[in-house]
Amino acid sequence: MLSTVALFSFVYLFLLSGMLFLFIFVRRLVVQARERRDRAVYEAMERDLLEVLTDADPVRAAEEFSRRHRGRARVLKSLLVAYREALLGRALEPLRVVFERTIKARCRRELRSPWLATRLQNVRLFVDFSSPAETLDLVSLLHDKPVVRLAALNALTGIASRDTLAIIFDIFEKDPEPNLYAYSNIFHSLGPRIEPFLRSSLHRDLPVVKLALLVEMAGRLLLRGLYADIVRFAGHPDKELRIRVARALGHLHVPAASRTLAGLAADPDWAVQAQALRSLGYLQDWKTLPLLTRGLFSPNWHVRHNAGFALAAFGLVGVLELQEVAAQRADRFASDMAAMVLDSVILTGGPA
Repeated sequence: MLSTVALFSFVYLFLLSGMLFLFIFVRRLVVQARERRDRAVYEAMERDLLEVLTDADPVRAAEEFSRRHRGRARVLKSLLVAYREALLGRALEPLRVVFERTIKARCRRELRSPWLATRLQNVRLFVDFSSPAETLDLVSLLHDKPVVRLAALNALTGIASRDTLAIIFDIFEKDPEPNLYAYSNIFHSLGPRIEPFLRSSLHRDLPVVKLALLVEMAGRLLLRGLYADIVRFAGHPDKELRIRVARALGHLHVPAASRTLAGLAADPDWAVQAQALRSLGYLQDWKTLPLLTRGLFSPNWHVRHNAGFALAAFGLVGVLELQEVAAQRADRFASDMAAMVLDSVILTGGPA
C-alpha cells in the first residue's frame, strides 16, 4: 500500500513538473512572438512618426498618424515615451496631438494600475503631455513609490497654470497625511509664482506641520512679500514653527526682522534661540551685536556656537568682540567657543 502511494506521488510530481515546464516553454514562445511582432510594428510606426516630425504641417500629419495607429496602444506608448525624452519645446507638439487623440484616456485609467512599471510608464507621458484635468490623478501619485512620485512631481510642475496651482494648494490643505517632502519639492519647483497661494494658506486654520512647511518655503523662495504673514507666527506655542519662522526671517533679509529675531533669541527653548542668533548673523544689524555677544555665555553649546559664527559674519567688528570674549576668564565655555570660532575664521577665511 505504501509503495503504491509513493508511486502515485512520484507520478503526480512528475506530471506537475512537466506541466510547469511546458507552461514556461509555451509562454516564452508566446512572449518572444509578441516581442518580434511589436518590434516590427514599432519600426514601422517610428518611420511614420519621423515623417510626421519632418512634414511641412506636422499637426495635420500627426492627426493622420493617430487615425492610422490608434489600435496599437501598447507599442504607441513605448514610442511616445522614447521620443518624449529626445525632443524639446515645439517639437513635442505633434507628439501631444498623437497622445491626446489615441491613448490619453487609457493612460489616465492606468495611472491607478496595481503594477508599478505600468504606473511609471504612464506618468512619464504626462510629464510633457499633461493638462490641468489630470492634476487630481497626478497628485494622488505623491503617495506612491519614490520613482513614480518623482515623475508625478515633474508632470505637476509642467502644468503650473493658476487653476492648477489652486488645485495643488487645495489638495495640500485637505490632505490628511501629506507627504511633506514631495510637497516641498513641488512648491520649490514652482518658484515665486506660488506667493499668493502661500499667503492664503498661511491665513487658514491648518495643522502645525503644514504651516511650518509653508513658512519654510517662503524663506527658501525669498518671498519677502510674505514677511508680515510669517512674523505673526513668532509667538506660536509650537516650538518647531517658531524655529521655522526664525530660519525664514534670516533668509528674507528684511531689516525689520531684527526686532522679531531678537525676541526669538530670548525664547525659552534653546533650539529657537540658536536659530534666531544664526539668522541675526545673516542680517548683520549692528544693533544686535550686544545680543550676539551675550549668546556666547549661554549654557547651551548650540546657542554659543551660532552666536559665535553670527558675530564672525560681521567681519572685523565681530572678530574683535570674539577676541574680547576669548580673553576673559569668567566663563570658560564662552572663552573656548570664541577661540574655536576665531580659529575657524583664520583657517577658512570666513565664518562657517
